[in-house]
Amino acid sequence: MEELQVYQLSPLDRSSIYTTEHWTNQLSNGKSVTVLYTLQCDDGVFQFEITDEEKEQLLQKDHIIVNDWNASVEEVEMGWDFEHKIQNEESYTIEEIEEIKQLMYVCNGYDNEDNDFNQDIMEENNWSMNDTIYEIYSKCEFECMS
Repeated sequence: MEELQVYQLSPLDRSSIYTTEHWTNQLSNGKSVTVLYTLQCDDGVFQFEITDEEKEQLLQKDHIIVNDWNASVEEVEMGWDFEHKIQNEESYTIEEIEEIKQLMYVCNGYDNEDNDFNQDIMEENNWSMNDTIYEIYSKCEFECMS
């Protein structure tokens, strides 16, 4: 069995890290809904515990889904709203879409008419953030930590 090494990975290109949060809720008819909230980030550092063979594989990639590896997020900096969308939106009726939008943008008499993503409204309307996917769209530099 190959020995694992710990590496810090940093993307070579700025603004190449994307985080996608998965927010879920339940509609009044019992149907589950997920909203994907994606941030584009300027920079970040990730820690990977990998073999030499896996390192060689990663060196060739210009798109890495961090969650697919034995890895952790050390830091991600300067994120800004890239997009938010309803996952599988086409599977919902017009009425369900209206209810989803109410749950996303309206709370306690406040109507977020700009339809900006607002975590406070989401939480107040019983959305829960269940997962975050981290992706790097760049070649990376590796620094051995072990």
